[in-house]
Order: sequence, then structure tokens, then C-alpha cells
Amino acid sequence: MAGSLFNIRPIGNFGAAQPEILFIVNPNAGRRDALRLLRKLEQYRSLVDVRITERPGHCAEIIYSELNNYKVFVAAGGDGTVNEVASALVNSNKKLAIYPSGSGNGFAREFGFDKNLRRLMKAIEQDQVLKADLIELNGNPTFHLSGIGFDSAVAHQFVKRKRRGFLNYFISAVITLVTFRPIEATITCEHETVTGRFFMINITNNRQFGYNAVIVPTANPTDGKFDLVLVPPFPVYLFPVFSFKLLTGILNPEKDFRVISCEKEVVITSTETKIHLDGDPHYFTSPLKIKIKPAALNVIDTGRAKFMEPKKNEEPSSSSIPKQLLQLFLF
Repeated sequence: MAGSLFNIRPIGNFGAAQPEILFIVNPNAGRRDALRLLRKLEQYRSLVDVRITERPGHCAEIIYSELNNYKVFVAAGGDGTVNEVASALVNSNKKLAIYPSGSGNGFAREFGFDKNLRRLMKAIEQDQVLKADLIELNGNPTFHLSGIGFDSAVAHQFVKRKRRGFLNYFISAVITLVTFRPIEATITCEHETVTGRFFMINITNNRQFGYNAVIVPTANPTDGKFDLVLVPPFPVYLFPVFSFKLLTGILNPEKDFRVISCEKEVVITSTETKIHLDGDPHYFTSPLKIKIKPAALNVIDTGRAKFMEPKKNEEPSSSSIPKQLLQLFLF
């Protein structure tokens, strides 16, 4: 299917010589983006190889069979594709780069990756890396942001939709909101235990969900720590307000939710079973044990990582409203 769809050789080499860069393209993360990328890569035929994924888990199969043949593996897809590729590269001397073509692209945005292929190839050529942390949830790897509660329920709803993108994610959120009920959980950290009802509980290594929707401005995926974001229940009529504040980056940790910075193991006990790992829906069995492994992944340094930027002490303005939000109201 992949071969006929893109009219290229998905198994053989993209170039004649043995390149050091392998692009792993997930066509389901964005077919137009994938086609566009493949056309762009024609000019780099001597430098890169390409493989196209055909099913969930195929990324890992490709990497395990090709690990010794390449130095840099480029995940062309969304956060789920990045998770698959990164998981297979952990604790190796191989390097991860990203060509974002998914829905949220939170991990890619934080590390400064975009769809400028020339800029990506230049960053790979400069060969500088950032050492990213790995978070394990009951042994399952996550590098960006995972959670239980509302956003997990949305992820389980979103995967049912035929199309991706911000609008479809928003529709999934509205559908989920109709029947969602807050979850009950007990969270045991190093110095305290928190019990209560929650709208959602996020385990994050980065500042944002995706779409530049920043929730923990101080998060840093290279500092050996992870953050727990505890969002209490609120009336349904306040959901538009919460969403707007999230998408515009003006949520207040002191008023809207609580953030707990963690270095040691955290245990969450709950009757909830749905979870998302870097945006992909999964199920878990309580208790949920959370551990961090610092500096486990080599990520190509773009020189534009957002968590490395100096903090600005200025009030947010209307110009900071994400383009996707404006498009939603103008749709």
C-alpha cells in the first residue's frame, strides 16, 4: 500500500550510496505532508534513505533492523511517531531528528523542529545534540506529555476519527466533554500524598501539549525532572474559558491547577484505566508507577529549542493567540 501510494521504493535505498540519515515517514500522520516531504527529499538523494511505515509498531521494527546502518533517524510524523522512533533509540549513540507532520507536534515544537527541510538538514550537518530525559509509566516510555483523565479520554475519542488536525481534535474534545466525569486518584510523591478528584492528571517532560498550548512554562526535558499537572474539576460552562487560557498560554498554576516537580518515583492509584502516552491512547493497570531516566536520548540540536529561550516578563497579548484558534472561530 505504501509503495503504491507514494510511488517510491519504501524498502530499498533512496540514494545510491549508503547515507547516514534515515527518514521514517508515517503517512497516516499527514498524507499531504508526507508527499510534500518525499518530493523535497529528491534533492538529497545521495544523503538520505527513506522508509515508510505501514502499521503501528513498524517504526521500531525498522530501527531495530537498521540501527547499525545510520547515525541519524528522522521521525516524520506526530508525537506518537516520535515516541516510537525515540523509544527504539534510547541509550544508544544514535540521534533523533524530527520532521513534524502530526496534529499537535508538541515535542517537535519544543525542540525547535519545523517543516523547513533545508534548516533540518543543516542542523543535522552541524551534529550537535541535546540530551533528553525519558519518563517511564509502568515501564512504557514517554518523552513529551502523557496523562489520565480528560485529555486521555479525548485521545481515545480522537483516534476514532478518520481525519486529523486541530479542528478534529477540538471536535473530539467537545464530544468527550458531554459524558466525561472527573477521575478519583491518590498520588504518592517523595514528600507528600495527594488524594482527590481531578479533571486530568498530566505527566509532562515539556512545556506544552502541542499547538504551542503551554501549560508548564518552566518545564525542561533535559533537566532530569518531570512535572505532575493536577487539574481540579470545574463546571462545564467554564470549559471554553479553560481551553482559551490553555491555547493562549495564560493558565495560572496558582489558580487554575497545581504543578509538582518530581525527580523520584511517583505512584498514582486510580480506578481509571485510560491513559495516553505522548498523545496515543492506551490502557493501564493501577497503580501507575512513574520514573525518570535522565539524558537517555540524543536529540539533534536545532539551536531554536523553546525551553532554552530566555523567559520574557511581559503580559500576553492578542497577538499570542495561536493561528489554529483563530482558524477555528473563522471556520
